[in-house]
Amino acid sequence: MTLSKLARKNIIRNIRQYLLYLYSLVFSTAIYFTFVSFQDNQQLLSSTVTIGKLESAFFAASMILMIFSGSFIWYSNSFFTRMRKKEVGLYALFGMSKKKIALLLFYENMIIGALALVIGIGAGILFSKLFMMIIFKLMGFSLQASFSVSSRAMLQTIVVFLIILLVTSIHSYRLIYRFSLTELFKADRKGERLAKGSIITSILAVVLIGVSYLLFWNPEKFTIIHNTGIRFGTAVFFLVAGSYFFMNSLAAYLLKLMKRLERVYLKGKNLLGITNLLYRFKGNVLILTVISLLSSVTLLACGTILGFYYHIDRVTNEHFPYSYMFNMKDDEVNKEIAALIVRASEDNPRYQLNLEYLPVEADLNGMERVPDFFQTMLISENTFQKLMEKRGRPESLHLKRNEAAAFYDGNLDVKSDPYSGKQLVLKAGQELTITTYKLFSLLNQGEMLFPLVISNAQYEELKEGISPQYLHIYKLKNEKSLEKLDSKLEKIVRPLQFNDNLPIYSSFYDKYHNGLETYGLLIYICGFLGLVFMAATGSIIYFKQLMEAASDKARYQTLRKIGIPEQEIKKTVARQVGFVFVLPLLLAVSHSAMITYLLSEFLQIPLQVPFMIFLGAYLVIYLIYYLMTTAGYVRLIKTSS
Repeated sequence: MTLSKLARKNIIRNIRQYLLYLYSLVFSTAIYFTFVSFQDNQQLLSSTVTIGKLESAFFAASMILMIFSGSFIWYSNSFFTRMRKKEVGLYALFGMSKKKIALLLFYENMIIGALALVIGIGAGILFSKLFMMIIFKLMGFSLQASFSVSSRAMLQTIVVFLIILLVTSIHSYRLIYRFSLTELFKADRKGERLAKGSIITSILAVVLIGVSYLLFWNPEKFTIIHNTGIRFGTAVFFLVAGSYFFMNSLAAYLLKLMKRLERVYLKGKNLLGITNLLYRFKGNVLILTVISLLSSVTLLACGTILGFYYHIDRVTNEHFPYSYMFNMKDDEVNKEIAALIVRASEDNPRYQLNLEYLPVEADLNGMERVPDFFQTMLISENTFQKLMEKRGRPESLHLKRNEAAAFYDGNLDVKSDPYSGKQLVLKAGQELTITTYKLFSLLNQGEMLFPLVISNAQYEELKEGISPQYLHIYKLKNEKSLEKLDSKLEKIVRPLQFNDNLPIYSSFYDKYHNGLETYGLLIYICGFLGLVFMAATGSIIYFKQLMEAASDKARYQTLRKIGIPEQEIKKTVARQVGFVFVLPLLLAVSHSAMITYLLSEFLQIPLQVPFMIFLGAYLVIYLIYYLMTTAGYVRLIKTSS
């Protein structure tokens, strides 16, 4: 029998062991192929204005997928090689050379990889239209997705995964040379060390995690590190170190405490489970720490992006309170734009206002968040009050001479007040002190404007030497569905936007749909990356537990011989496997929930509901992996050695 035929026979004989590995490979291949296909999809490229800005995100996502898939395949392949040490030992005992054994494993891995590649690309092609429909829906497009296959994406996927499979197969090939015949037959006895947990390192784990949370929170009364970059770097370091000590010491310490409690430990199904965990846990520490941190990042990133998408209506309305806001510095152009807007809204806008303001030159050196090239606009208290009445939120200011009111400028740190107490000097020599800060946008964001409200008396005084200008503001009822109007206005505005007159033009529709496209794409990217991470981490736990099950066969068979019921053994396995699954998940939920809450407070966007939605999906997938792992574990310990 040739090695290739023997490899195929081995794959068929061990198909149950290979099945989840094959599934994960297929899933990774399909997702990678889908990602690189999007970069060539002409329908998507021609339909969105944000794809160019997000090309780097797509490239980064495909690189992460490639690296993660490669690491996962490497890890899984190493596990399969180690799990088959006894089988390999028998081949060696019967006279097969190490070179032939290594070639046999090399062929097996390449056959499985090639099969996964074909199925994965096939699945990607089959579901490409469905994926495109989903992304169009997320991005708010009303287009009908067409079916297309990217030959470049197919070639890139084949090349990338063949390289990964070739590297892992060579690694598997070399791995055989590292083991002696004795090591191959005594593989199960290697590395079983009792996990040691101490009260000191357990307390250190809790302290490090607590300090990291405190650094992320950064309350004013306890601020120790003022530099934001250093503070976040320190917080992340403490979080990683605390998570490692949590797994390495605190979890083991809790297991040792349970062992001391005779009522708990001597209960039939607990005795073997706790003992096994204590001996096996030491080898799982690094894996479980990485899984917990990776899960934390996935939950936090995907929950946050979903939160932005979930609240995009509210955020856009807060940052862009007007459907259109413009002053093209040309009366004829302004009239043309106004006529188009009125006609499109069927002469029924919610409100319209020509806001009078004074464009002034000012020294903005004291304003850290306002660049010198921003246009400073002075608005009178009366005009401000009229605008607020139009918006349906009555506000009044009582400013004295040389006092000014500033407004929220769109910065991510919503709760901070960056302007109160700051001063600016006008070119005329007058000095204004900002005494009031309002936590809402006075004008649409993103137009390089710095609006300030001053007293009526001072405004009239400055008006004598400065010609006032008018900002034309329109609020329409159907502002989310003005595609045709927006397209017409864009043709008028685009040639004039970058001239020396510094024209002003802002469209709610444009900003809203840009946001919808951006966060729709990011949700798609993050969602599929999250699924791949979950599939890979769940598979890693699955493989690790099956390795342990193979080593534990004799112990469980001994339990059956002394009369322990099968149901009790299944409960023991379920609890043992459940502990390994739940522990990193608890840590991940704790980290991500805490940081999500702090981020929600920082951004003033309720992220809790989107986080819970994604967490629910995460838990369902992990539950499926837990049930599969438990079933596989029980099935393996039932088979004869």
